[in-house]
Amino acid sequence: MKRLTAFLAGSCLLAAASFSVLAQESSQQVRQKTFEKVWRTVWKKYFDPTYGGVDWKKAHERYAPQVAAVKSDAELYELLGRMLSELHTSHLQIIPPEDIAQLQAPPTTTGLGLRTVEGQIVVSRLLAGSSAARSELRPGYVIKKVDDAELVSLEDALGRLRGAAQTKVRVTYLDAEDAVHEATLERALLSENEIDKEQYGKLSIYALFESKRLADGIGYIRFTSFIEALDDKIHDAIASMHDAPGLIIDLRGNGGGDDSVAIRMASMLFDKKTQLMVTRTRKGDDKYYQARPQKNAFLGPVVILVDEGSGSASEQFAAGMQESGRAYVIGQTTMGEDMDADLEQLPTGAYFVYAYGQPRTPKGVIIEGRGVIPNLKVGLTRAGLLKGNDSQLDAAIEYIQKQKR
Repeated sequence: MKRLTAFLAGSCLLAAASFSVLAQESSQQVRQKTFEKVWRTVWKKYFDPTYGGVDWKKAHERYAPQVAAVKSDAELYELLGRMLSELHTSHLQIIPPEDIAQLQAPPTTTGLGLRTVEGQIVVSRLLAGSSAARSELRPGYVIKKVDDAELVSLEDALGRLRGAAQTKVRVTYLDAEDAVHEATLERALLSENEIDKEQYGKLSIYALFESKRLADGIGYIRFTSFIEALDDKIHDAIASMHDAPGLIIDLRGNGGGDDSVAIRMASMLFDKKTQLMVTRTRKGDDKYYQARPQKNAFLGPVVILVDEGSGSASEQFAAGMQESGRAYVIGQTTMGEDMDADLEQLPTGAYFVYAYGQPRTPKGVIIEGRGVIPNLKVGLTRAGLLKGNDSQLDAAIEYIQKQKR
């Protein structure tokens, strides 16, 4: 399993249903065993045997005695989080049982796609057929409140939009003239025809997929997570665009997923074997991330769109394609959270996601903590969205048209 924490980031259009779970508290003995398993997993399997200079044995000495003082499993997870944060690495996370239960449920959506634009939480996209699309909301409108709560961040907004299917949520927004309005949106389940699903252990992972032709026949592919259920769709979409003057792969807001999906997609874009990334592990460098030529590969110009919501597998794919010269990257610098991760189940019923590998490009560029820096930096603007323009997509189309000329 790779990139699991990327799945948890989800899409701005999808949210796990929110419901109350009565968690059974663990005994002191179980909590102590849980602490030891997390510490030992890092000790034996973390990608860096030097732990980035952190004395991991002393960390055990400092934190282990504190387990006896915690009064709940939630406090234990907070304690483990503080210990893990000393490593300053992404993809180190405790997933409590209640979060696992939510991830088992089909996602709901209001259809409201949001981005942080010019310091505000702005509507960037409306999912066709959703309650948001049926409302007066439009791209470029600013979301100020959700159910009377003032919003402090994009993550706050997305969290407040979560909820069970057939429940409603009120949003307060500013229109094009900054007049204040309210809209009541209904959270709805997506049909099997609208969404793809992949099962990873107890976790159900969902993704939206879109493929179409743009101006001048340019190919366009967009999806919200790298899951194996999309393999055939990605393959067929790229194969169908063999005559396109160029291909745009839109990874904006894509938090990542399974690297094997990214490798198979990359293999549809090369005519020779190409090393795209190398992963540092305890056992040495792993060079599995290679594009291997496939039948019906697309060999024309490729543009990858990224933004601050592109993470993990999205970053690794974009970085490798960019450094190899196979793709031109447009948008904003990505999250900078790119590690190979795996899972351990804990005695409390929680899961521990841990980083077992650190990817880098063949030239040695580490994306973790840095992000993928676009060849051309282009930001979304509220004024552009209000006019129905996507400045990043427009820049990608313009680049391909120039290549054609």
